[in-house]
Amino acid sequence: MRRNLAGITTALALLFTGHAWAVPARAAAAPVRTPAVEVHHRKLANGLEVLVAPRHHAPLISFQVWYRVGSRDEAVGESGISHLVEHLMFQGSPKFATGRYDELVERNGGSNNAFTTEDYTAYYVDLPADRLALAASLEADRMRGLLMPPGKFGSELSVVKEERRWRTENDPFGMMWEMLGATAYVQHPYRWPVVGWMDDLDRMTRAKAMAYYKRHYHPDQAVVIVTGDVQPDVAFRTVETAFGSIPRSPGVDRRVPEEPIQRGERRTTLIRPVQAPAVMLAYHTGARGHADYHALAVAERVLSSGRSSRLHKDLVDTRKLAQEVGASAMAGLDPGLFLVYAVPMPGHDAAELEQELQAALDRLAREPITEQERRKAFDQARAAHLVGLEKNHDLGIELGTAAMLGNWRWALDFVPGLAAVTPEQVRAVADRAFRKANRSVIVLEPETGAEGGN
Repeated sequence: MRRNLAGITTALALLFTGHAWAVPARAAAAPVRTPAVEVHHRKLANGLEVLVAPRHHAPLISFQVWYRVGSRDEAVGESGISHLVEHLMFQGSPKFATGRYDELVERNGGSNNAFTTEDYTAYYVDLPADRLALAASLEADRMRGLLMPPGKFGSELSVVKEERRWRTENDPFGMMWEMLGATAYVQHPYRWPVVGWMDDLDRMTRAKAMAYYKRHYHPDQAVVIVTGDVQPDVAFRTVETAFGSIPRSPGVDRRVPEEPIQRGERRTTLIRPVQAPAVMLAYHTGARGHADYHALAVAERVLSSGRSSRLHKDLVDTRKLAQEVGASAMAGLDPGLFLVYAVPMPGHDAAELEQELQAALDRLAREPITEQERRKAFDQARAAHLVGLEKNHDLGIELGTAAMLGNWRWALDFVPGLAAVTPEQVRAVADRAFRKANRSVIVLEPETGAEGGN
């Protein structure tokens, strides 16, 4: 992410502070109003998809452009190039010189940023509604012809390298996340980090970045999303005027090697100068469109959402074995992972917590969750999802994420999908996924004087 983090490290920060999907338990009992979400879809002649969701509660819009390119699309030796190009997208285009983008957005009362994940790269600008044409012009110009001045390339590459040092090399949890990808995947490009390996960044060139941009940044590889105080016909006309003459790509092949079935536990131990150990267990699961997706989302909440969740109540509150626990169902364009983690309390170690986490997963696979647990998980997830749909920016994020992972309508079908999940489905999914032969284990151990070094 420009100015901050790559998207994946942002998700990691949320995960390890226990805030991912966090909704207070008492919020589930409050009535949740379902917002009326009206989405208009159109596809231009050059292949650009446009989604418009009119919301007239305030004279504001969110204008977002989502590209079907992420770290999964990178070649060996070019890890981190997707995220680097995201940074370079702010360094000048034919109509708007370096710095002009930010200047115009700020002068017109707006804000903007971008983020990169394994599967996609997204750019957004939030502005007053009467600045729709400005937003479209800014985004179309850099889709049409990014300049990437040579002098700016080196400075942005340095920023990306520093981000890697800050969020990965100097952050033990960031390093655990990186090791998880390298351990759980042996063939699929999910195995390398979004921010890139430092050796690859050291060898990165402007020519490589420009070639990558020219290969992936085309209208038929993108989705434009406009949410807020706008009339659909006006929005479509504005987008067509700005983007309609940009030629489509000659064709982009996004096929990647399929990850083979894991047939035995994999284990990595990471030694760092930390106060406390930690452990992660990760299990291969399906992609976002897989039939198990909603059941795994319920399992995530049963295990770790709120103080009354199974892991928190047992390991943190009752037995005081852990100071931090969590779970996350991560589904992407391709098959993802279900992760559980724990940070032990003083006097306890990672091996003990590893056994406890596996025991909790075994119980989930052995016996159905209670109806009370199912209902609570549904209420929490529904509340978090619907609150997000109330905001222009967040609605755009929901629609864009779903579009990039398969179908934009998934953003609106999430709650009905959760409602259809049964306790037996959660048990069956857990039984299939949470097997030791399907797991990767990452253990963080405190450095001792004997090991030394980094």
